[in-house]
Amino acid sequence: MKKYLASAVLLIATGPVWAGSLDLSLSNETANLIVTLNNDPFNSRRDVSDDGGAEVAVGAFISEVGDKLVHATLLARGITQTANSQYQISAGMKLVGGEVEVGVDREVSSDSETVGALALGFQVGFLLQPSVQNPVELSVEGFYAPNITSFSHAERYGEVGAKLQVEIMPRARAYIGYRRIRFDTEDYENIRLDRSAHVGLNISF
Repeated sequence: MKKYLASAVLLIATGPVWAGSLDLSLSNETANLIVTLNNDPFNSRRDVSDDGGAEVAVGAFISEVGDKLVHATLLARGITQTANSQYQISAGMKLVGGEVEVGVDREVSSDSETVGALALGFQVGFLLQPSVQNPVELSVEGFYAPNITSFSHAERYGEVGAKLQVEIMPRARAYIGYRRIRFDTEDYENIRLDRSAHVGLNISF
């Protein structure tokens, strides 16, 4: 997993035609790292096409109890400009796979199961405070995979999240957010990998 992420970072960073970011979010018990291409539709310092383009992201999620996931997301975006703000609506797919800890008490359990899913989802973002110096954005997203597109030991996958983000300096944005991730497997229901608030930093390149 580490080699996979390192290769993705090097590939993206050496491609001059891409504009992307590194995003790290942390809570007391989870960490999520994402490498994204063309992820910043509201940045006025960049030329953005009228249709919003597409967003490709790869990343990894780990938890204190031992959950380990890798994920890849493809979203198509649409951007609308109003008199005072902008908003964007995205729809796409997310492929996720890895190992999750299972058992009645996951914190002391040593059992794990492999899981995977291809989920459909959406993302909605609002530019709450247009500003050259410190724009503020609010975004929400959700993904869901039923049994038919879940594989390995997984039967269902769901993820929802929200974050409030502010640009603290050019190419650096800080945010607070909330995320819920769950799997249902063949033997266990409602395995909650994350259900907590987190803080994060997004660095554009």
